[in-house]
Amino acid sequence: MPVVSPLTLQRVELPPAIPGLVAAIEPGSFAASLGIQVGDRIVAINGRQITDALDFQFHVQTDNRVSVEMVRDDKRRRLDVSVAGDEYWGVTFADPTFDGIRVCENACPFCFIKQIPKGMRRSLYVMDDDYRYSMLYGSFVTLTNLSDQDWARIEEQRVSPMHVSVHATNPELRVALVGNPKGARILEDLERLRANKVAFHAQLVVCPNVNDGEELDRSVRELAAFDNCLSIAAVPVGLTKHGLERQSKQVRLSRTCMRTLPGKQLEVRRYEPAEAERVVRQAEVWQEHFRATRGETFLHLGDEFYLMCGLPVPEADLYDGYPQIEDGIGITRHMLENLSAFLGRTVSGSLAGATGTIACGTLIADTMRQAIGDLNTKTGAALEVVSIENGYFGPEINISGLLTGSDLVRTFGSSQTSSPLYISSRMISDRTGTLLDDMTMEELLAQLHRPLVSCLTLTDVARDLRTRLRTAAA
Repeated sequence: MPVVSPLTLQRVELPPAIPGLVAAIEPGSFAASLGIQVGDRIVAINGRQITDALDFQFHVQTDNRVSVEMVRDDKRRRLDVSVAGDEYWGVTFADPTFDGIRVCENACPFCFIKQIPKGMRRSLYVMDDDYRYSMLYGSFVTLTNLSDQDWARIEEQRVSPMHVSVHATNPELRVALVGNPKGARILEDLERLRANKVAFHAQLVVCPNVNDGEELDRSVRELAAFDNCLSIAAVPVGLTKHGLERQSKQVRLSRTCMRTLPGKQLEVRRYEPAEAERVVRQAEVWQEHFRATRGETFLHLGDEFYLMCGLPVPEADLYDGYPQIEDGIGITRHMLENLSAFLGRTVSGSLAGATGTIACGTLIADTMRQAIGDLNTKTGAALEVVSIENGYFGPEINISGLLTGSDLVRTFGSSQTSSPLYISSRMISDRTGTLLDDMTMEELLAQLHRPLVSCLTLTDVARDLRTRLRTAAA
C-alpha cells in the first residue's frame, strides 16, 4: 500500500529501509579514491539533501568544489573535494530513488497492473508513475502526478529524455483514457518540457474505435509539431482474461464520469486482425511522410500490429536505430537481424547433432518456426519450436515475455527428454531473478527435469548449443 515518504512527503511504494545506501563502488573510480565504501549512506551534496541517484549525479557535477555528506557506522561524515567536472564517481545505490517509487494517480481502463491475478512478485503490483524511473530506465509516465517541486527540478536538471504515455492529445479523450482530469494538460506539459530543452519519446496505447482513426492522426500530427519529440510508438491495447472479466462487469469504470465522451461510453477491447491492418496502413502513410520530411520513420508500431494480421514487420533500416525497443518496438526484426548475422558468419553443419526446444508465445510462433527452420538448415541442428498458450493471464496475452513458470510446467513438466529448453530472458526479472508468477529458475528447473536456459537472442541459443557439443565431445 502507498505510504507518505518522510524524505519527500510524496506518496510512494516500496520505500527503501536505508535511503541513499551505497551498494557498490566501481574499482578505480573517483568515489573509490575518496574512500567511499559499500554500506555508506550518502545524504547530501553541497548542503542539499539528495533524494535519488539522479540528484547525486547532477550535484556532484555542478561545481568544482563538492562537499559529500554521508553516514557511516551511525556517524555523519563530510568529504570536501575538488573535481574536474567530468569525474567518474562509480557509485551504485541499493535503490535508485531514496524515497521509494512515486505512485500513479490515474485510472486507465487498460492498466495492466489492475488486470493481473494474486500471487505474483510484489513489485508487479506497484502502480508506478515516477518521472525519475522514466529518465533512469525508460519507463513510461503520464506527467499527471508532477508537483511544482518536481517541475522545478526537471527545469533545473534537464535530465533527458523522458518517456511519456500520451495515448491521445485530444484533452477530453485523454482524460477519459487516463481517468484523471489532469490528463487534459498533456500539450501544456509537453510544451513545458520543450521550453526547458527536455526531449521525450511518446507512447500511444491504441484502442479500436477510441483513439485510432482520426484521433490517431490528430495525436501524431500534434506530437510531431514538438521539436523535442524523438519518436512516437503506437502499441495495441492488451487485456488479460482478468481484465476482460473486469471490463464485462464494468469494475474498471470506477470513474464513470470520465469514461463518457460525447455520444458514447468508452469501450476498451482488443483489436481484430482487420482492424489491426487498418492501423498499419494508416501508419504507413505517416511513415512515408516523415521519411520524406524528416529523414526518419519517426512513428513506429508495436510488433503485435503486424503479427496479428499476418503482415511482415518493417525492415531494420526503417526502425531508426530502435529508439523504443525496450517497449517491444522492433524486437521481432531485431531478432531476425541477429539470426541473419549469425547465419552469415557460421559454418554449415556446425551444430549437427544438437537438439533442443524453443518455448515462445503464440503470437510469434509462426515467425519463430520459420527462423528456427533457417537455423536448422544452415547449422544441422534439430531444434523444435513449441508455442505456449498463456494459461496464467489467458490466451489473449500471447507474447513470450509474459509467459510464467506455471505455463512452462504445464507444457513441459511431463516431458521425458534431456535436451535443453530455451526461454526468453524477458520472462525473468532482472532484479529478483523470478518469473512473473514468482517462481524462481531453481524451482522451475526442479519441476522440468531438463536443462533450462534463458536467452535474449537466437545467437545465445546457438552459443549454448555449441558449448554443449564441445563438452559432450571432450
